[in-house]
Amino acid sequence: MGARPAKQEHLLEEVVVYSGIHCAPCDAVKAYLKEKGVHYTEKNINTDKAARQELRDMGMTSIPVTVIGNERIQGFEKDRLEAALAKVGA
Repeated sequence: MGARPAKQEHLLEEVVVYSGIHCAPCDAVKAYLKEKGVHYTEKNINTDKAARQELRDMGMTSIPVTVIGNERIQGFEKDRLEAALAKVGA
């Protein structure tokens, strides 16, 4: 039997995680996405003024916020993350 292939990263729609420094829920979201093999873009609102403004423009006031397709998920809500990923085929 041959070696098992490595997990393939999925990027069917852009996944963006708005995060911050010293944010345990942010770390949980990123670890979950990595575990699932989902490529994402991280935007740290502590170091990126534009990202902070994007978050405000969405009407969001706390982090993490994960954007998958047209869905915005605030906090680490595994069931909602799974459902949103399933909708985009990841």
